[in-house]
Amino acid sequence: MELTINELKNIRFFESYSDKQLQTILAISSIKHFKVKEILFEQYDELHEVYILLSGCLSMGISIAGEKRIHLGTLEEGELFSWSAVFRPYISTAWVMATCPTRVLAIDSEKLNQTFQNDCEFGFKTMTKIAQTISHRLSDTRFQLMNQLII
Repeated sequence: MELTINELKNIRFFESYSDKQLQTILAISSIKHFKVKEILFEQYDELHEVYILLSGCLSMGISIAGEKRIHLGTLEEGELFSWSAVFRPYISTAWVMATCPTRVLAIDSEKLNQTFQNDCEFGFKTMTKIAQTISHRLSDTRFQLMNQLII
């Protein structure tokens, strides 16, 4: 099933985008489905897509020595993740796993970066939203790691 511009407008990340910008997103995106316990990507994987959670449940975390996994949180519908796909060296800083059947919007990061160069307003708007995502994720990670150290 393909998404429409009207459906994109209802996704929190895309609230302030114009119809033309949303059409651009649709042109460089696809829908992906993941099953329970399916790993979307591992920490240190090379990423080629930026994801937005459309529906389902995702757990996110980091791996540390001895292959121990630390859960850092869950992602909410409408939330962007795998932002590392936009920035060199395009390497994931965390792992993400589906904890229930999940559907995501997968945006081709190479085409997204090309779009930024062609449409500065679109690029600035998207990079601002990505920066906000990174800032929130960093705060959440600090909180979770502090809880891990206290326990």
